[in-house]
Amino acid sequence: MQLRIDNEYDRLAAVLVHRPGREIDRLTHDTMRQFLFEDIPYLRRMQDEHDAFVAKMRGHGIHVVYLKHLLKDVLANEAVRAKLLDQVCRCEMVPAVIDDLVSLEHWDLDALVEILFAGLTADEFLAATGQRIATPGAAERFLLPPIPNAYFTRDPAVVVHDAAISCKMHFPQRIRESMLTRAVLENHPEFRDNTITYGGTSEPTEDRPFTIEGGDVIVLSSEAVLIGDSERTRSETIELLAAKCFKFGRIKRVYEIPIPTERSFMHLDTVFTVVDRGVVLWFGQVMQKVGYIHRYEPDGDDGRGDDGRGDDGRGDDGRGDDGRGGNGHCNNGHGCVRRIPETRALLEVLHDEFESDVTVIDTAGGHQRFASREQRTDGTNCFAIAPRVAITYERNERTNAALEQHGIQCVGIDDSELVRGLGGPRCMTMPLRRTP
Repeated sequence: MQLRIDNEYDRLAAVLVHRPGREIDRLTHDTMRQFLFEDIPYLRRMQDEHDAFVAKMRGHGIHVVYLKHLLKDVLANEAVRAKLLDQVCRCEMVPAVIDDLVSLEHWDLDALVEILFAGLTADEFLAATGQRIATPGAAERFLLPPIPNAYFTRDPAVVVHDAAISCKMHFPQRIRESMLTRAVLENHPEFRDNTITYGGTSEPTEDRPFTIEGGDVIVLSSEAVLIGDSERTRSETIELLAAKCFKFGRIKRVYEIPIPTERSFMHLDTVFTVVDRGVVLWFGQVMQKVGYIHRYEPDGDDGRGDDGRGDDGRGDDGRGDDGRGGNGHCNNGHGCVRRIPETRALLEVLHDEFESDVTVIDTAGGHQRFASREQRTDGTNCFAIAPRVAITYERNERTNAALEQHGIQCVGIDDSELVRGLGGPRCMTMPLRRTP
């Protein structure tokens, strides 16, 4: 499969998802906040809702692949299995279990994949191997904790143009999600001929603390990407990512915009999404208050950047608004990049990148109280599967009505349990290919 995502709205051809599994049933009221949940979902109903979501996508001709199935394929290779389990177990500081997991003496591949998502307790390890591993707490303590956020496949990796970015997760509870997805992208026959622009295992300098998550990445065009400087994506990472993308010729411009570093606005796509060329859905209480925009471009010899804009990259004091010079500099051997304080407002940037007028649809039609409610239940996090066709949560009735008033077809899905992890339809998908 050749990866290709040149924007957010072309017809979706293929997408990666993860069906919520037993990792959800590992949550308790004592641990749910530790695992970034506000409540405990009802797993069977949650799976029904996710199955219906997948059925809606397949009904629109979209090829849906499951992360679990791909992971099982790559784990069949002993060398890949050993490398991945070494990474996982050392990250969780339980190296003593590596050999038993790699050998498959006590578990088959299906059970191993289940462990990587649902975790493994000391009791379960004892029952399977006859070995007791001392733990500071009770025997049911997790040696490998579960990863209940795994159904949000948007965050661990994202495709930009014709290459993938392997993301670095902000919270330790989610690091394994990136490891599993990266193992598939690097080793599965369907994907291994593709390029990982950023975050591959061969680039340890791109590891934490350079965090970035896919929910902050909006592909505006084949040349430009908008990235949120958020609770979970660092400005330093955006600059490093831009340098790598420019070096390999993937894109020409990266825009950085700040959003509040609050859990309610954890990613840019919780307050801003694109539903067609020149048509955006946004939560005005955040997006109308964007304080600055930085533009990154390749450092050209003519001092203008490769699009000929002629902006010298400097504010009135010649330094840029954060004290860094607007002139280009090279980033850790990954390429040269110019960081330019953007003089255009966001709508002007969007107008220029879309090469069209811009229509803004407000969450809940702009009604302040309902907008706040529906942003919290991921009303803004709609997922375009074709121009002017978007999958949305049915509960966000006012936002859906506003979309429909502007000619957007809303494909509604049930969401009473899926929403409890604080993520919407866009969060639950990793688009692999769109067809112009």
